[in-house]
Order: sequence, then structure tokens, then C-alpha cells
Amino acid sequence: MWPTARAVAQEGALAHYYSGYPAWKIADANPAQFRSSSFRTNIVYGLLKYAPVALRPSSRRLFLWQDHGFDHWVGAHLEPCDFIHAMPGQALHTFRAAKQLGIRTVLNHATGPAREWVRIMRPEYERVGMKLEKECPYDAEYFAREDEEYVLADFHCAASTVVRDQLIATGIASERIWVVPYGADTNARVFHRAENASAPPIFRILFAGQISLRKGIRTLLDALTLANSAHWKMDFVGSRSAETAQDFAAYRGVTPLAFHGAQAQEQVARAMRDSSVLVLPSLEEGFGLVIPQALNCGCPCIVSERVGGRDLVRHRENGSIFPVGDAQAFAAELAWWERNPRRTGDNFTWTPGARTIIAESEAAHSR
Repeated sequence: MWPTARAVAQEGALAHYYSGYPAWKIADANPAQFRSSSFRTNIVYGLLKYAPVALRPSSRRLFLWQDHGFDHWVGAHLEPCDFIHAMPGQALHTFRAAKQLGIRTVLNHATGPAREWVRIMRPEYERVGMKLEKECPYDAEYFAREDEEYVLADFHCAASTVVRDQLIATGIASERIWVVPYGADTNARVFHRAENASAPPIFRILFAGQISLRKGIRTLLDALTLANSAHWKMDFVGSRSAETAQDFAAYRGVTPLAFHGAQAQEQVARAMRDSSVLVLPSLEEGFGLVIPQALNCGCPCIVSERVGGRDLVRHRENGSIFPVGDAQAFAAELAWWERNPRRTGDNFTWTPGARTIIAESEAAHSR
């Protein structure tokens, strides 16, 4: 939300930005526009970093407590503006206050409806012998909250056509949905192409993100097994969830796997510039910010059809799109990119998205 707000500010249309992060963490925040309430955020991340696991509440409970507190605070401190954008799960009191002030409300969706996540992921958790209810961040209370947020929302801002279609399936009219893809932060010159870029000398595959069941890790490992290429290199950048342990233990492919853990953005960008392709075979992915980041670095992206960032992918031009869960089709795309190495010349920034938000807001005012 912050890069979008910053781009909106550059276009002269930002009134205020409400954040749960402390102001000092946002280096380029304008004090005249920035509003911060970070008390609960500091407690949550302090507990996650320093408290023994046995003595702290679950991450789900902590983040819900953080979101609800932030929502209450924004609702109590909301200042006049034309439109307020807020995220699902932290918009209820904000939107109630906005209605009283005559402010139009926009629910900003990085992912699709929570019930869709549950529908898609339940069989995957059952496959590895895990109970969805234990791992799921959503419960009946969350669904009731989300339902009321949907009722209070005048418009919905979706990160992708994937999310848009999921929202339409829930009964939201298409004319109330704005599709605004995310970009990559090029202001700091982090995600950019290397000068005189050329394809790596060996075929290097990069996965960047949390290594979890939702990301389609089993499909990736099955594709590598089918490809049977010992001269490829598979790099994982990101934290590794225990829920994928069974799939990695079952891997019998010959492509070597390398795990690098979570890394800073500069290191991730360097890995993207050094890789032949980035892969995101997710079972559920509202967008996938690594896609514009990788494309800006010159790295083609192979994604499943359920990845919202597919909107930026031109098949076999700057990446590939394959049917979700189809390891054979995935392996075929990997092999195609090995035979046809190339770099991309894309430049996906936040500015077009900000202008879309402003244009849709102006159009909504006329209705």
C-alpha cells in the first residue's frame, strides 16, 4: 500500500496515509500526510522476534489483534477526504467511520476472498495430513467481519484479473471493481536490469517467496523430476515452512536444490538478474509482487494460471503461463526457456497503478 500511496502523492492526489508501522521506518514519509499508530505492531514483532514460542500467542492471534487495533485507531482518527482505501480484515471500523463522514470506501484486495483461499487450500493441507483449521488464518469471526466490510465498500480495487473474477463470483458487480496491478519500486534503483545483460551461462531457476504449500512447491518439484536435468540449478530464496517438509523429502529429481533463506531486497534483485527464469507455480496467488520485480531485472517469469501477476506475462515473450498443478506442462515451459534464453526489457512501476486509481476515483465522482 505504501508504494501505491507514494505514487498517488507524486500525482498530487494523496490526502493522508495511515500506517501501523512507526514513522521512522518509512524513510521518505511526508510528515504532513503520514499518520502512524505502531504500538501494537511493535509488540507483535517484538514477541515474534524475542519471545519463546511456548510463551507467546499464535501468529494468527497476534496479527488479528494487530489488525483490529489498527482498524479501530484509523476509524477514530479518520480525517476528511474523498476516498479511503483499506485492506480486508482491517477496514470494518474505518469504513463505518467513513460512512458517517461521507467518504467513499474502497476495499483494496491483494488477494481474493478468504473463503476462496480456504476452498483451494483445504485439499492441499489434507494431502500432507494437516488440519486446515489449525493452520488457517481465517475463522467464522473473520468471515463475518469480511462480509460486513464487503457491504460497506463502495468499490473494490483488485490487484489482478484473477482477484477480480473471484470477487465477481461472490456477487460483486464488475463495474464496482477497479483492476490495478502492482509495480516494482524503481525509485531506489533496486529492481532494474544489469547493463549489457545476457542470459546466464547455465540454466538457473529461481523461486523467491515463502516456501509453503500455497506456492505450489510440489508442482515445482514434480516438474524438476520430470525434466531430469542435472545441469540445471534450482535456487530458493525465502523462509522455508515446515508444511513443505514432506514434499521435499519425497523429491527424487537430479536437479540440485539450494536454499538461501530470507534475504534483503538488494540480494533478491541480484539473484533475479543472475537467474534464467523466476518460477511461481502457486495454487492461490492474488498477484505475486516478485513478478514485476523479476521482469524489471530482465528475468522471465513462469507462473501458474492462478497467479494474478499473469496479467503482466506475455506467453513465451517475457515468461510463460501453465495450467495450475500441471507438472508436465510446467516442465515443458522450463525446457523451452532453456532452449530459448533471453532477457526481458520490461519496466513495471507503481505510477500507472496510481494513475488508474486516480482516474477511477474521478469517474466514480461523476456517477
